[in-house]
Amino acid sequence: MRLTSFQARLVYVAVALLLASPASVLGASLSATAAPDGHSAGHVYVLNNNLSGPNSITVFNRRSDGTLTLAGTTDIGGVGSLAAFSNGTQGSLIRTGGSAGGDDQPSAVDAASDPVAVDDPARRGGRLFAADAGSDQISVVDVHDGHLSLAGIFPSGGSGPVSLTYGDGLLYVLNAANANPTGAANVTGFRVDAHGALHPIAGSTRPLSAAHPNPAQVLLDPYGHYLLVTEKDTNLIDLYRVAHDGSLSAPVTIASVGAVPFGMAFDRPERPSEFIVADAAGGANGTGAATAYRLQNGAIQALGPAVPDHQIAPCWMVITPNGRYAYTSNADSQTISGYRIGKDGTITLLNADGATGTTPADTFPLEEALSGPGRYLYVLDSRLLLPVPGPATISGWRIGADGSLSSVVDPAQIILPFTAIGLAAD
Repeated sequence: MRLTSFQARLVYVAVALLLASPASVLGASLSATAAPDGHSAGHVYVLNNNLSGPNSITVFNRRSDGTLTLAGTTDIGGVGSLAAFSNGTQGSLIRTGGSAGGDDQPSAVDAASDPVAVDDPARRGGRLFAADAGSDQISVVDVHDGHLSLAGIFPSGGSGPVSLTYGDGLLYVLNAANANPTGAANVTGFRVDAHGALHPIAGSTRPLSAAHPNPAQVLLDPYGHYLLVTEKDTNLIDLYRVAHDGSLSAPVTIASVGAVPFGMAFDRPERPSEFIVADAAGGANGTGAATAYRLQNGAIQALGPAVPDHQIAPCWMVITPNGRYAYTSNADSQTISGYRIGKDGTITLLNADGATGTTPADTFPLEEALSGPGRYLYVLDSRLLLPVPGPATISGWRIGADGSLSSVVDPAQIILPFTAIGLAAD
């Protein structure tokens, strides 16, 4: 299948870096000194995807105005992988449970006292789950007001884990096998105990539609009844039924409406059956789109045609907790496209040209994350594809009542390893 220009450049850079000397591949190490916390409204977490162990997570304190200050970096064991980066994924780092609330108040975007969109200061703690694609492992990290402690490192149940999803004590892993030509991609499930240990679930390891379909994301529906996987190279969405014991049915494959289905997200709890997928290609001049779907009674139905965003390589997708807006990052256009979500689940562009926000001109915006109440949007800006790879940074915006984005973070003040791949926030 024809690669998007972003994917093609990733493959080229991956080969070049793998042929380079170890010193040039690893680059300078990140040294983070903890900054005073003050009174944080929340935190932003970055999976550094270190190519030589141990892997690590960098934490930033998020103030009530959305600005970020470096808190520190914690080793989490395992090893990252350039293959995970070069093929692109969503959900290599996920935040579950708890909240770092306190001084965040509902903004206009949080809409009519929507309880889903408001931080609860009593809900603290929770965990981070991180994919260690280079060592075929999952790191489980306990979170206490932004302070991290490693709960354990566990086999991923396959080769090259790239995406994670969690619900009601169950964790599912997408093993892409992108760097293992003799292996095969799969999904597999684990039960998470009170101490963070992962216990494999019998009957939960299932294949995708092919051995190497270049999958992008695994995602549980809000009820925990179904599991979805997007496949970029086959233009398919895989659907698995989740049994009461966490085991999975064989996959049913559905043809994607848009080309190169990538990141996806479900709507708010009032519309739990509706989700949106970023389509990385298929439009005029290499542009992409987004498509809204409904999952009902084990069947997936598109709510309309793919809606072009007129930008190149829209790959990552988030939806605000109140279900009003969706945002996709466009890796080859240095832009963020915003979509308005109608009451019927259909989507329309916020801006006619598809550019709701912009990132620095020398970056490739990748993974996105929303603060706990959906007041702020953060994006991981990569510089891996530059002739000389540069450090990753973070862009951040306040989300207005109309879905507009107002910058609150100066990316120049943030320096991360060029291999950074995952992003989460609370």
